[in-house]
Amino acid sequence: MNLLMSPIGVPVKIIKIRITGEQKKLLANMGFVESSSVIVVAQNAGNVIVNIKDSRVGIGEDIAKRIMVSPE
Repeated sequence: MNLLMSPIGVPVKIIKIRITGEQKKLLANMGFVESSSVIVVAQNAGNVIVNIKDSRVGIGEDIAKRIMVSPE
C-alpha cells in the first residue's frame, strides 16, 4: 500500500520510494529512506502529515502515493 492509504496513528515501514532525481534526495534528507519507520499523524485534502525521526513533516498527495509502505 502507499503512504496515502496508511491508517492514522499506526507505525508503518517504508519499503520503496518510486521517485527519482532531486525529489528523492530531498526526501532522503528529511528521513524518508527505505526501512525507516513512519507514523501518519493527519490527512487533509490529500496532504499527509507524518511523524518521522522525531519530526513532523507534511507531504503532498502526489508524493505520498509514490512512497510504498507496509505494517511493522
